[in-house]
Amino acid sequence: MIRRFIYIIISLILFSSTLVAEEKEDVEQDSLKRKWYIPRAAKIQHAGNIGYMSIGATYYLVDDWYQLSIMYGMAEYPGHERTLNTVAFKNTFLIKKFYYKDFVVSPIAGLSINFGSTHNTYRKLPDYFPDDYYFQNKVHFAPFVGVMVYHPLPFKTIKGVDFYTELATMDNYLLEAIRTDYVKYSEIWNLSLGVTLYF
Repeated sequence: MIRRFIYIIISLILFSSTLVAEEKEDVEQDSLKRKWYIPRAAKIQHAGNIGYMSIGATYYLVDDWYQLSIMYGMAEYPGHERTLNTVAFKNTFLIKKFYYKDFVVSPIAGLSINFGSTHNTYRKLPDYFPDDYYFQNKVHFAPFVGVMVYHPLPFKTIKGVDFYTELATMDNYLLEAIRTDYVKYSEIWNLSLGVTLYF
């Protein structure tokens, strides 16, 4: 799994660098703005309900205070032969920016929409499950809050880097914590760590 993940990370960085180089040529020739399909950043994340490790491309949709990251994550569990693959549309909002020397610190919040795929994920549960007994496990909403620290870099290809941490949960965990005593609020949170490279 680690070897496959490293290969995907290297491929993403090379692909993004190629797109950025092509875009720079276009800008020099046509004086056009960045094309919409070229990502502004590449993200690598550990945990956070997307997978043990995940990677993605980040786009700015409204200036830079709203970022959409399209993430792909993988997780393997002991005793299971199959890997859980997740594609997530991660919506991140930069609440406010605080400047300290060359650093920008920002509290963040957002919602990730996760699509899981393995041999036992279902959007509509099979008929042999009792009605309303299990929560569907194919699509999940995962709210999160956190903090991000950004620092610019003096390179042409990579303009900056940020490090972030997030506290997140998932819709089914939150629902069970609200409606039952079996799941405690203290048990539904997880911590993620990530790095973003800006082009």
